[in-house]
Amino acid sequence: MTGRLLKLPGFLYKFDNAYYYLGKWICKKCTDTDAADCFVMYEICREGREEPDTDMYFQKIRAFADFALEVPYNAAKIQEDITTLIHSLPGQEQEKLEMQISRFEEDLQKYCGNA
Repeated sequence: MTGRLLKLPGFLYKFDNAYYYLGKWICKKCTDTDAADCFVMYEICREGREEPDTDMYFQKIRAFADFALEVPYNAAKIQEDITTLIHSLPGQEQEKLEMQISRFEEDLQKYCGNA
């Protein structure tokens, strides 16, 4: 799972009752309520198959993730932090994260044309 995340651009994920920005350039807990609200709306719109709104919230979450990036970029620390975070999660939370990563990969292709 770490390897997949390190190949993907940053996105917001919810597990263990918290929100986290995860991706190839970021591993950071999210405390921004606007970002969390966008995540909830993204999930609702995605579940309801409301494509234009799902796309809009997807793009907003991607923007929040990019704005949360920290300089200087430290690839080794990000990889270590993501690995530690994933290994600290109970199995059910790892499955939840796995499902969210799969949905993100699908939507990234759909809304951005990236693999």
